[in-house]
Amino acid sequence: MPRYDDEDTDDFNKTLSMRRPETVTTFSDKRASQDRRGQSQSRILFITVVVIAILYLAKPVCVPIALAILFAFLLTPIVSLLERTPLRRTGAIVLSLGLIVTGLGFGGWWLYQQFNDVAKEFADAAKNGKIEQKLKFLKRSQSGTFALVERTLQRVSDATTDKQDKVDLNVRVIPDRKDFANKYKTLAPTVELIAAAFLVVVLVFFLLQDREQMRDKMLRLAGRAHLTVTTQAIGETSDRISRYLLTIALLNVGFGVLIWFGLFLLKVPHAPLWGVLAGLFRFVPYVGAVLSAALPTFLSIALFPNWYTPLAVLGLFVLTDQLIGGFVEPIVVGHRVGVSPIALLVSAIFWGWLWGPVGLLLATPISVCLTVGGEFIPALRIFSIMFGAEDPLEGYLSFYNRLLLRDRTGAIAIADRHAESDTMEEMFSDLFIPTLTFAQEELDRKRITPANDHFIKDVIRELIIRYGDRNAGVQDTDRHIVAVSVAGERLSLGTLMLTQLLREEGFSIDYFTDLPDAELLSFISEVMPEAVFVSCTNRDHLDAGHGLIQLLAASFPDLMIVAGGSAFAGDRATTLAAGATYVPSTLTEAKEDFLTRRKAARKKSSRSMTFSGTRFRVPPSA
Repeated sequence: MPRYDDEDTDDFNKTLSMRRPETVTTFSDKRASQDRRGQSQSRILFITVVVIAILYLAKPVCVPIALAILFAFLLTPIVSLLERTPLRRTGAIVLSLGLIVTGLGFGGWWLYQQFNDVAKEFADAAKNGKIEQKLKFLKRSQSGTFALVERTLQRVSDATTDKQDKVDLNVRVIPDRKDFANKYKTLAPTVELIAAAFLVVVLVFFLLQDREQMRDKMLRLAGRAHLTVTTQAIGETSDRISRYLLTIALLNVGFGVLIWFGLFLLKVPHAPLWGVLAGLFRFVPYVGAVLSAALPTFLSIALFPNWYTPLAVLGLFVLTDQLIGGFVEPIVVGHRVGVSPIALLVSAIFWGWLWGPVGLLLATPISVCLTVGGEFIPALRIFSIMFGAEDPLEGYLSFYNRLLLRDRTGAIAIADRHAESDTMEEMFSDLFIPTLTFAQEELDRKRITPANDHFIKDVIRELIIRYGDRNAGVQDTDRHIVAVSVAGERLSLGTLMLTQLLREEGFSIDYFTDLPDAELLSFISEVMPEAVFVSCTNRDHLDAGHGLIQLLAASFPDLMIVAGGSAFAGDRATTLAAGATYVPSTLTEAKEDFLTRRKAARKKSSRSMTFSGTRFRVPPSA
C-alpha cells in the first residue's frame, strides 16, 4: 500500500522558488518591529478619528466641495467635447453649467408641484375610504396579526386622549411678534441652501476652468522624483472616474425612463415623477431602487380597486433593476473600477450617517474614487483592497488559504475558475506549483503542520488527475509511457503534472507504485514504452531510486529515463550518473525537453531502420 510521506512534494517546488537566505533575528529586533507596528496602527487610528470628526463638524463646508468635485467629474467628458467647437473652454463650461442649473431648478419646482398633487390624491383616497377598504382585505380574523397591531395602537391612542382630557389648562392667545432674529431663523435654511448651491456652481466652474493648473500643483507637491508616476496616476484616475460616473448617471437615467414608460402603460398617475425619483434613488446602492418603489406602490394601492396593479408596479421596479444591474451594467461598465457590494452598503450607511441624504447620493462616487485612487496612490491602497470587488489575494494565495482552512469545496471552485480561462499547463504553473512551493516553505518554517501539508497535496493530487482526465486527448498506443515511483512512495506531484500534460498530447501512460522490479522489467519488455518516468521524493529512498534507474538503464540501454521528484532534483549529478536521461527543472521546460528528445530519438531511429537497401518507415501516428 502506498503511504503518505512528509516530503511528498514535486520536484518543481524547489527549483521554481528562489529561497531567500535565512537571517538571524534577535529578540530586540522583534520587539522593536512590534513597537513600530503598534505605533503605526495607533497613528492610523488617530488620523482616521480626526478625519471623521472633521468631516462631521465641517459638514457645511465639506458637502458643497464634495458636490462640486462630483459635478466636475461628471461634466469633464462633456466639456472636453464642447471645447473642440467654437465655444472653447469658457463657453463650454458656461453652457454645461447653465443647462445643469436650469434643469435642476425647473426640476425642483416641478417635483414640488407633483408632490403637492400626490398629497392631495392620498388625502382624497383616505376621505373616500378606498385605503380602508383595501386594508380590510388584510384582516383575516379578529385575532390576526394586523388586528392585534390595530388594537394596540388604538389603546395607546385612547390612553393619550384620556390624559389630555384630564389636564385643565388655561389657554391665552398671545400675538406672534417676530423680530429680525426670529425671521432670520425661519429663512436661514432657504438662504443657506441657495448660498451653498451658488458656491457649488462657482467652484465647479473654476475646477473645470483650471483643471490643468490643479493637476500641475499636485505634480509639484509630489516632487520631481515622482513626476512620471503621479502624472500617470492623475490622468488615469480622473479619466476612469469621469467615464464611470457619467456611465452610471446615464444608466440611472435609462432606469428612470423605463420606470416612467412602464408606469405609463399601467396607468399609474404621475408616472414621470416616479421615473425621476427612481433615477435619483438608484444612486443609493442596492436599496435605492426598492425605496423608490414605495410611493408609487402605495399610491396604486390607494387608487386602484384591485391588487394586480400594485403588484405589477412593484414587479416593474424589481425586474427593471435586475435588468439594468444584472445584465446592462456589467457589460457597459465592466469590472475595471468594480466595488464590492458589502463596501457599497457600508459606505452608504457611513456617508448617510455623516452627511444625511446628500451622503447617500455621494456614497457610490466617493467609494469609486477611493477604490480607483488606491490603485495608484500607495496611501490609499487600503481602500482599493477593502472596497475592491476582485479577490484581494493573488490566485494561488487565495487557493492556498482555502486549502489551509480545509475548505475543499472552495479550493476546487477557485481551481475551476482558473480552468475556465487558462490552459491546463498554465493552471499547473500559475496555481498548483506556487501553492505547493509556498506550502513547503511554510512547512519548513513550522508555520503549518504535516497534516495541513498532506491535505494540501491530497487535494492538488486529486485536481491534477481530474483535469488530466478532462483534457486527455485521444490516446495513441504507439506513444506509450510508464510512470513508476520507488518502493514506499506515491508518484510525485510534479511527475504527475508532467504526465497529464503528455496525456493531453495523446500519449498513453501507465502508472505504478510499489511494483516489484521483476514485474516492472517484464511489463516494460512487453509494451516497450518510449520513456519511463521514475519518481522519488524522499531522500531516505534516494539509494533505492538510483538503484532502480541503474537497473532500467542496464536492462534497456536505449530507453529514455526521466527522473522526477525533489530527491532526484536535489542530487542531480548522481542521478544523471546512475543512468537517467535527464532530470526535469520546470514544468514547461520538462514537457518541451521531453518532446524535443523524443523527436530527435525518433529521427535517429528512422535513419537507422534501413537494411539491405530497404527502408522501414516509422508510422505517422508515432
